[in-house]
Amino acid sequence: MLDRYGRVINYLRISVTDRCNLRCCYCMPEGVQDVGMKNILTFEEIWEIVRTGVSLGITHIRITGGEPLVRKGCVDLIRGIREIPGVETITMTTNGVLLGNYGKQLKEAGVDGVNISLDTLDPEEFYKITGKRELQEVLAGIRAAKTAGLPVKLNAVNRKELDPIPLVRYAQEENLPLRFIEMMPVGYGKKYVGRSNEELRETLEAVCGKAECMTNREELSRMGSGPAVYYQFSDLKVPVGFISAIHGKFCDTCNRVRLTAEGYLKLCLCYDEGEDLRRVLREGEKENLRTIMEQTIFRKPAAHCFEHPAEMTERHEMVKIGG
Repeated sequence: MLDRYGRVINYLRISVTDRCNLRCCYCMPEGVQDVGMKNILTFEEIWEIVRTGVSLGITHIRITGGEPLVRKGCVDLIRGIREIPGVETITMTTNGVLLGNYGKQLKEAGVDGVNISLDTLDPEEFYKITGKRELQEVLAGIRAAKTAGLPVKLNAVNRKELDPIPLVRYAQEENLPLRFIEMMPVGYGKKYVGRSNEELRETLEAVCGKAECMTNREELSRMGSGPAVYYQFSDLKVPVGFISAIHGKFCDTCNRVRLTAEGYLKLCLCYDEGEDLRRVLREGEKENLRTIMEQTIFRKPAAHCFEHPAEMTERHEMVKIGG
């Protein structure tokens, strides 16, 4: 469907849980309380929302969290989504820790690809960032996904302290696209200082050769429908992507809305504007779900305003937005 600014909205990110098995300092540090299962959408409620979304033109689904694989039955949930006529793609964003156990099952359930968060290859730095010593499990998860035939992309948050070269070399060795995501001043991410992806790209050029922005539509289509801008570096065989929500806003082409684990249809990561679909489903308004979703999506804001912190909300959100 079209929103009020004429953008085609066809992409729904579904957070299936607020829980995570890592405690990344910029996202979900120690002490964060979960909201309780009674407040989380059931599988049946998620399927109902997806069916309604498809009737409005939603064709692409991304499964996120928290960490989606910590929710019991996540594979069954995905299998049910795959059975909904009109769903074209189902992808997942995961930290990879449990992927070694689920790679084959996800492929069989109908997942079309996974984005795996990997902010460092240094075990001690990984522990400092995540609070867990699970780096080897993540790397095993990446291997398992590849073995299962799942297309894999790597996501790294562009922290000020980041040394990008080891990650770039690893991505090249594994023949995987790597995307750097600008640190977003949302939730706990407000406490951390990032740098622009333009600065990072210039740093990479000094080591990886001249960067040329990819424009070939056929090549870009293989990278998915997310907001990353891909560059081919002259000394690299696999392109590197940059998701620049701060210094390269892509709001005019944003095609997505988000469903939180509690059932809130969120129109923009920056704002709380949206609709409580859990209330709609549980308080006798189910027959109005389509109309409510349509009217809500139509109101999607023109752009986010991370430049103006006073306009932002304090609602905790995940900061990894890789498409």
